Amino acid sequence: MEMPSPDAVTLTKRGHSYVRRSEFAKAIEAFTGAIDIEPTDAELYYLRGNAHAACGQSNDATADFTRAIDLKPDYAAAFHNRASSHIERNDFDAAILDYTRAIELDDQDTDPLNGRAAAHSRKGNYELALADYAQALELEPKSFRVHFNRGNAHSGQSEHEKAIEDYTNAIQLKPQHGRSYIYRALSYERLDRSDDALTDLSTALRLNSQSTEAYWHRARMHVEAGNHASAVADFTWVIRFDSNDGRAFNMRGVAYAEMNQSAKAIADFTQAIRLDPSDSGPVFNRGLSHGRAKKWEEAIEDFTKSIEMNPDDAAGYIQRGYAHMEMLDPERAILDYNTALERNPKSARAYFSRALAHRRMTNWPAVLEDTTQAITLRENFDAAYNLRASAHYAVADYAAALADHLKSNEIDPDDESTLNYLAWIHATCPNDELRDGTKAINEANRACEATDYGFSGFLDTLAAAYAEAGRFEDAIKWQLRVIEMVPPDERPEYEERLAQYRESKPYRDHPKA
Repeated sequence: MEMPSPDAVTLTKRGHSYVRRSEFAKAIEAFTGAIDIEPTDAELYYLRGNAHAACGQSNDATADFTRAIDLKPDYAAAFHNRASSHIERNDFDAAILDYTRAIELDDQDTDPLNGRAAAHSRKGNYELALADYAQALELEPKSFRVHFNRGNAHSGQSEHEKAIEDYTNAIQLKPQHGRSYIYRALSYERLDRSDDALTDLSTALRLNSQSTEAYWHRARMHVEAGNHASAVADFTWVIRFDSNDGRAFNMRGVAYAEMNQSAKAIADFTQAIRLDPSDSGPVFNRGLSHGRAKKWEEAIEDFTKSIEMNPDDAAGYIQRGYAHMEMLDPERAILDYNTALERNPKSARAYFSRALAHRRMTNWPAVLEDTTQAITLRENFDAAYNLRASAHYAVADYAAALADHLKSNEIDPDDESTLNYLAWIHATCPNDELRDGTKAINEANRACEATDYGFSGFLDTLAAAYAEAGRFEDAIKWQLRVIEMVPPDERPEYEERLAQYRESKPYRDHPKA
């Protein structure tokens, strides 16, 4: 004996039961059966539309809501939900029209106002969005959703103080909503309140220990703060939850690289490349890590690949140029720097890098030209001033060299290399007017203090400074220390200066251009 077919009411109840259990495919089947029995019932199409929407089937959902509206033209809820389906397809204009009709049909319902405001925000029409949020809050001042979404609108306008106020209201209304903490953290970050941001992200993770979004942002902030071990831990959690997240492998690789763990960094960059072969970022980053590991051929290979993938990015050419320099090939390095400057004529770094290559080739006029360009593009480029000073010094323009080192020292008064350069000129310069033993001793001691008197080159300068001041016993003491520190094959030069100090003669430097 066959069982009787269920009636529309039974099928509708069954559909509701499936929806409560999130079995939306079965719910669609049940509601379809009810529609077959009652094809003019607007609510059945509405219910099936909701099930389609829950399955991500926005086109089918839109069709069902449209049929519901055709059958019942004043069906406010159907207009609202059809608008939401339009949002899923990024059809914001159609969504705004439907939300507006829903508002006209029920001007006391905050949901369509909230939805229309969100659609306006997605289109960048923040003034209209904020007007709708304000109207919604007049109707329902304690609406968590409206406060949260208005916070998003304020954030989209970079009004982060206002965004924080709304996110805070949302949190007070719904303390367990983790995303409110995440978004408030992002606004705190924009206001340079990193401690508050990290606190909020940690709270979000206490509420949901599997929130990859919270782990991602906290890890990213750890990287920016230099807390690389913490960043590695958080990116590792992201990867545990989603082993196909190439961004997380790439960023964890960056953190490992900053920790000088090149092998782990390279492994992560390699995995990121496997997951997304079209992303040039991990390829470039792997090249940097190969460089840190002194694997220059591998670095060049990666930078070449990065250039092929992103030929307009000057950085790839600059980094490949560095690698060529390390392989003692300044000519090829210059070719890369030339191309980098074609791609970005305002790259101070490219001019500086090319100047280094020209210095390797003792092309001092080119060094002077490129460092001057670098300084013009980046006014406080202290390394460029020091490099230009070396070119001035090489062509015996000692006064210009001193002026550039002084400018570099003005930019960074505590840089030990600059202090050493100044001390060397003040102690050993062939130009009598530029020497000053007292200044040289002060500058050399500051450079040595910064390196705990452990760098032979700085101690050599200190000895020369004492000799210039006539304190030859001190000069001899430090020069002996230098000779103890350097390899045997480098000692003859320092021993020559020691012999001069023992004869109570200061050292005079006579560089050759």
